[in-house]
Amino acid sequence: MKRSAFPTLRAIARKTSSRKYPLSSTVVRDCFHSKPAHEEQFITQGSHNDIRSTWPRYLMSQTRPRSLITCFDAYSKSLKSCHASLQAGNPTLECIKDHVTALIGEYVCSRLEDPSPFRILSVGSGDGKNDLAFLEILRELGRGKDNKVHIFERAIEPDEQMLGMFLAKAEHLRESLEGSVSIEFEFDFRPTTYQEYAVQKTKTDVKFDLVHFFHSLYYADLEALEHCYEKELGTKGVILCIIQREGSAVAKYGREFSPQGLILNPGAFYSNRQVKDVAEKNGWKYVECSGESKTCDITAIFDASSQEGNRLLDFVTHWADVRATASGNDLRKILKFWENESVDDGHGKKEVTMRMGAIVIFKGM
Repeated sequence: MKRSAFPTLRAIARKTSSRKYPLSSTVVRDCFHSKPAHEEQFITQGSHNDIRSTWPRYLMSQTRPRSLITCFDAYSKSLKSCHASLQAGNPTLECIKDHVTALIGEYVCSRLEDPSPFRILSVGSGDGKNDLAFLEILRELGRGKDNKVHIFERAIEPDEQMLGMFLAKAEHLRESLEGSVSIEFEFDFRPTTYQEYAVQKTKTDVKFDLVHFFHSLYYADLEALEHCYEKELGTKGVILCIIQREGSAVAKYGREFSPQGLILNPGAFYSNRQVKDVAEKNGWKYVECSGESKTCDITAIFDASSQEGNRLLDFVTHWADVRATASGNDLRKILKFWENESVDDGHGKKEVTMRMGAIVIFKGM
């Protein structure tokens, strides 16, 4: 599969060795970039006009725009601004509870009856909030089994702070279940990018029963699906991908501005369409659910003096400090797109619809 021409996390993240941490340990400091990753110098002067004329306009700029994901601190703040602007609720968990559980329930229940651990690979676990909630759903599926249910999760996450929060929550979960005769959780935390993890994978490593991408495929790449299907799953298993739908505002933005050379991280605009294309190309069995929708209040992005608005604008474009580094003409086009995409809620707020869904890929079933 053709790779993006733009830097991936593998290219920008510091190389780290995969380590297995005991649950009570602390995440080793300095495993990740806490500052924007090094960016290559782009040529803005020279005589190779025939080549430069084909470059995206932002590569020609005197300033050097950066993909938001290369700036971990800015990304974290922008993500918080996005969450704050969304309609209340957790669409990821709502999607899993309302749709996914029915699709994978029979498989999970049959595997939980086996004495061997039910193994999960979490790609881009973040702070563990969604992962632990998902484990609670699986715990309910395993309730009442005659045998003790053992669930093992390996969490891949390149953000040191996020992984540290996950570890603390996992420790709390372990303490709350101490002495339980019905279930046991085990965690393996890997402080690295997915790309680095995939390179380090060995033939003798464990195989997984379920791999999930909870809004994280944007930062891996589509080839991650093929790797996980072939190298991470055993003879039977499931890949669960929660991702934005084609009709989501952000996915529309990617389609609109990609031909104009204004997309710095193409993967950030993947949708369910790309996942289905990979599954169909490989002849995999898959099921898609309708998913959930949430409104996002983007009023603040039109106020240049609003810090929260600027952070939100960065997130929906996946462009760090876009207001300061985009050309005046490009910025006007970007804001015009979001204005046209939004609707007035009747109280002076501009809202767009974020649509997401789940695709479940089955192997050996």
